[in-house]
Amino acid sequence: MKKHVFPLGITLLTLIAWLIALPHLPATMPIHWGANGEADGFATKINAMILTVGIMALIYFIIAFVPRIDPRKENYKYFSKTYNILLNAVLLLFFFVNMSTILQGLGYNVPMSYIAPIMAGLVFIIIGNYLQRVRSNYFMGIRTPWTLSNETVWKKTHRLSGKLFFIGGLLILISAFLPDGYKSVIMWGSIVLCVAIPYLYSYLAYKKEMNM
Repeated sequence: MKKHVFPLGITLLTLIAWLIALPHLPATMPIHWGANGEADGFATKINAMILTVGIMALIYFIIAFVPRIDPRKENYKYFSKTYNILLNAVLLLFFFVNMSTILQGLGYNVPMSYIAPIMAGLVFIIIGNYLQRVRSNYFMGIRTPWTLSNETVWKKTHRLSGKLFFIGGLLILISAFLPDGYKSVIMWGSIVLCVAIPYLYSYLAYKKEMNM
């Protein structure tokens, strides 16, 4: 039951914040910002609330129910703490996104060009610290045909991926203090670093493991 307290509590807190702020928000408000901090996506305040709180509710649903339907659900008992930490970190990120969105709608000057990469970088760093502890499953981690087919390949790929996510997180974090032109390049470069390299590595590791 304890694992439900934080995700459910922070989701309800976010909803309460929206409901309190709703009468004071403009009819249309920004919900997305570019690398320079300028708003480039808008929605009605009702749709903004439904979208952002809905994402958090979906994450909570995943935390609560996905381990029950995963074909490898027995493995979750070996990394249940890590599982909760990683998904709660993502929830915390969306909580701050919601608070920033609300404050922007209320007229406060929130420096999104700094806040967004700092929050994203911290989440990447947290993922990097815990990723290698994730055991084989069909929901979380680097799930390629080769990692799911071989336990050794899974472990090797996640050890490498943990390091890459940590490095990528540091780069994204540092990009918050660089000129705007660098932010998008570093963000997308880090995503490629953390996704493409482990995917390719898992294939090569599988070939080596199978002596192909």
